[in-house]
Amino acid sequence: MNSRKREIPLIRTFDDLIHRAREISGAGEPHRVAVAGANDEAVIEAVVRARNEGIAEALLFGDAERILPLLEQHNTNPRDFKVVNTSDDDETTEALAAAVYGGKADIIMKGNITTSKLLKNVLKQKYGLRRKGLLSHTAILSPKRYPKLLAVTDGGMVVSPSFEQKVEIIRNAVLVDWALGIEVPKVAVTTTIDYIVPDFPETFEAAALSKMAQRGQIKSCEIDGPMSFDTAIWAPAVEYEGIVSPVAGQADIVMTGSIEEGNILAKSLVQFAGAAFGGVIVGAKVPISLVSRADDSFNKLASIALAVVVSHYIRAG
Repeated sequence: MNSRKREIPLIRTFDDLIHRAREISGAGEPHRVAVAGANDEAVIEAVVRARNEGIAEALLFGDAERILPLLEQHNTNPRDFKVVNTSDDDETTEALAAAVYGGKADIIMKGNITTSKLLKNVLKQKYGLRRKGLLSHTAILSPKRYPKLLAVTDGGMVVSPSFEQKVEIIRNAVLVDWALGIEVPKVAVTTTIDYIVPDFPETFEAAALSKMAQRGQIKSCEIDGPMSFDTAIWAPAVEYEGIVSPVAGQADIVMTGSIEEGNILAKSLVQFAGAAFGGVIVGAKVPISLVSRADDSFNKLASIALAVVVSHYIRAG
């Protein structure tokens, strides 16, 4: 592990995350977020607060006749924001991609637009924003009974990952945790059971991922599995099952077996465990802040802050 990773401040709460994003943008030119479909009240509230707190400036793409009144409603001068008027989702995403390609923004944010429409145009070859490798989504959550932030992946991009894709999903989530100052993230590969069982092929894949990490094929993290969700995050369950593991009961990252599992788990932690939420897609040349269109303004602000922190980490090399 290089010294640069060890020097990154450890982020344990969303207050820490927002403070770190403010610190990053305050140290030089502020990060700039390009918002696709900015005609959304929670999005506008989030970008106004991000600007007021020195986290990020914003370029707003969408229907200007709907965006400008929302800015005025939040007691801000619309002239403080660059608003690009577009007539439909295709024009919105094409204009946004061209702006990011031209260096006018450092991160992308999904607003009132579908994920598929956003990615379809943003990742066109002509804009050069696609890297080699897999794009995947990492959600960062703060369950009230957990003593640190918990990453859940992938509940937003890869529907039913192959074994090779699971390796890439873990690497992307580990990169996010490195940006949060976690030097050696603990990754739990979750299944329905804590043991290798022939009737559950995913348990063999979980064990193989664990062995790959032990042999250095997946670097700078600890992976264990198969592991049920409770033994990944709850010490009494670990003790009851008699599991000896550096990951059990203290996971930093939970990798689920499908997009349905990841999505349901993350939303359940928000709705029933009082967790705040920040989400980011990594794998493109710039991070993409991604939350549900129904998420509140704080979760959207947290996702901007998360993207700023990840962007800074990637740019620092």
